Amino acid sequence: MSPDIVPMGAAHGEGQDVAPFEITSPELVETPETDEEAEAVGVSENATFWSRQISAALVHERRFRMEAQNAERLYFGEEQDAGQIDSSDAPKMNRITDETSFIHANIDVLKPLVFSETPTPIVTRRWRGDGRADETDLMAAEAGQRLAQWFVSTSDFDSTMESARDDWLIAGRGMARALYKAEFGPVQQVNPVTMEPEIQEVKLHEEVLLRHVEWRRALFAPGHNFANAPWLAFETPMTRVRAQARFSKEVFAQIRFTQPGIKDASQAPGDREREGHTLGGLVDRSTELNTDPFDVATVWEIWVRDSRRVIWWSPDAQGIILDKQDDPLQLEGFFPGPKPLLATVRGSSLTPRPDISYYAERAKEIDRASKKMADLLDVLAVAGLFPGSMSDQVKKLMSGENQLIPMESWIALMEKGGTANLIQWLPLQPIVTCLNALATMREQAKQAMYEASGISDIMRAQGDPNETATAQQLKGRYAGMRLSIRQRQMATFARDILRIMMEIALEMFDTERLAEICGLEIPLTEAERQQQLAEIEQAKQTFMQQAQIYGEMQKAAQGAQAQGLQVGPLPPPPEEPKFDRVPETSWEMVHDRLRQDFIRKITLSIETDSTVLADEQADKEARIEFLGAFSTFVRELQPLLASGQFDMKMVKELLLFGVRAFPKSRTLEGMISQMPDEPKGEQKEDVQVQVAKIRAEADRLIKEMDMDDSEKDRQMELKIKGVDLIKAAALEHAKPSGPSPQLPAH
Repeated sequence: MSPDIVPMGAAHGEGQDVAPFEITSPELVETPETDEEAEAVGVSENATFWSRQISAALVHERRFRMEAQNAERLYFGEEQDAGQIDSSDAPKMNRITDETSFIHANIDVLKPLVFSETPTPIVTRRWRGDGRADETDLMAAEAGQRLAQWFVSTSDFDSTMESARDDWLIAGRGMARALYKAEFGPVQQVNPVTMEPEIQEVKLHEEVLLRHVEWRRALFAPGHNFANAPWLAFETPMTRVRAQARFSKEVFAQIRFTQPGIKDASQAPGDREREGHTLGGLVDRSTELNTDPFDVATVWEIWVRDSRRVIWWSPDAQGIILDKQDDPLQLEGFFPGPKPLLATVRGSSLTPRPDISYYAERAKEIDRASKKMADLLDVLAVAGLFPGSMSDQVKKLMSGENQLIPMESWIALMEKGGTANLIQWLPLQPIVTCLNALATMREQAKQAMYEASGISDIMRAQGDPNETATAQQLKGRYAGMRLSIRQRQMATFARDILRIMMEIALEMFDTERLAEICGLEIPLTEAERQQQLAEIEQAKQTFMQQAQIYGEMQKAAQGAQAQGLQVGPLPPPPEEPKFDRVPETSWEMVHDRLRQDFIRKITLSIETDSTVLADEQADKEARIEFLGAFSTFVRELQPLLASGQFDMKMVKELLLFGVRAFPKSRTLEGMISQMPDEPKGEQKEDVQVQVAKIRAEADRLIKEMDMDDSEKDRQMELKIKGVDLIKAAALEHAKPSGPSPQLPAH
């Protein structure tokens, strides 16, 4: 949770009145190894423990932070304060070198290839082919889908992912975190015991926020990977206003705001007066005093996984712990963010090496070649020497006008070689040769940089027109294989942060808030659902009673009419009430199912689709392929369904098995899942029912015939044929398929 958000039930200044542990034995004088051990010794020792932990972690990340800062300089260019430079030097200050230009271009080519589109969340039942029809599971999946879409569309999801992506591609480590924010306020309510109105503090609003964490603002315990890191810390510069709103008065009074605020806004955040702190070793500013209202103090928000506590500590508040809180979010993984996006790392380390470091030297070679070429271009000009006595004539010749110039000493000029030797030109061929060599070296350095960075000419929309289509496809395929790893990492990062946001919402949100967000038409509580069922049952019983009374009235009227009595018109019969279907679940049951971590893992799968800019042609081809395969599949299944060999449920499962292989078929998959398990239309009658109908039809035909003697033989023959017809019908209906027997024509 962010330091500027006061968590629910936070005890400000907790632990500051704890008496120091009395050491009675020399054997107990040891350096605490955990937060609990340091807290048992005393508040001052606890603060010293975290000072050592933060300092050690900063020293451990020294190389990464220096390389990341250098990578940012190479990408953005040199940063200079415009207010301290004379206006005449502005062109030099604003000059962007080729080194920065090419590195900037490389990163900008990678950005849209890694993340460019908002991912579409996909929340489904994990085991969709198990034949279960649990409505609570189905509604839980639908609620999860709507909640995930709500987060993606209403939060700063895109901007956060883009910022994390940029930190990852430039500095080597990209991070994001989720925050839970709740607003409380007084509301007048009726006390259920005294039945009198009273003012109560209730939750007015709650939300889950997504925030980008700058690489320099995050710190991990040294020597661990993300899976077993004992703690994770977030650095937040806090002004007086924010600190006063976050911490208690006693704690706020002990914080020294000694770091400059907006006065040095021209410098990069975190770079001013932080060299000693960021790159190892804490700077002691206790002797400084500054009363600027915009000055800040550094506050570290430390998430301790082992004790599942969050600790707020500051190097600008000596000897105290600002605050402590037990597990504020109740997350299964405890940390409020997923594993960071990491560039090249050794093993499972959390201190990467920026990718820019691997081709920065090639960029420097390009820049040096460009500078030398610029120097040569400055001296490259048409220049020569000529006799001073002929300056007027040479100037006229160089004027570019059509003219004839008279020469008095024409014979002497011809003896000296004429106009061919009049001017001795500066030789340009060595300079041109050098320029060509530098251009070749510069191009070779560019290609080497592209190979080191993985940016092929296909990705940059460039290519050799003489290359074959097969060669270009091969280059694009292998470049895509290298790029697909980053794309998969970005998609996994987006999925994990979305899972954390949903877990926070499901754990912390009230059921009413979830119902408001998702908008599912199901009862809020199980009691409301049971009440609806009871109301429907009561209405059915009332209708049956009214129908029974109406029937008795009809019988009485018919008896009176039989006796010759005159009866007035009866009232209209009662209409059978029509009721909407009552769901088999409620929001209370759905929220309970979603809230349980174990069940949520088993029943739901939370994923995201591609986060990469889609190729329209590839998308079109995928859709055409799916439509062709689906039409063929349906054509093959139709005869099987008509023959009765497969029932509708089996056909549905076969259709779903086929369409799930195509990512573009998710909408159709949902429609197939909603198809009924039995085909619509007239149901096939049972064999015994059809045999009974045939027997009744035969008896009817017999009774319609005359019973005279001349027809007795015909009647006997018809009876025999009727019996044979019944047997034949029974045998026919016992077969899988075949036409129904018809009665013979008479």
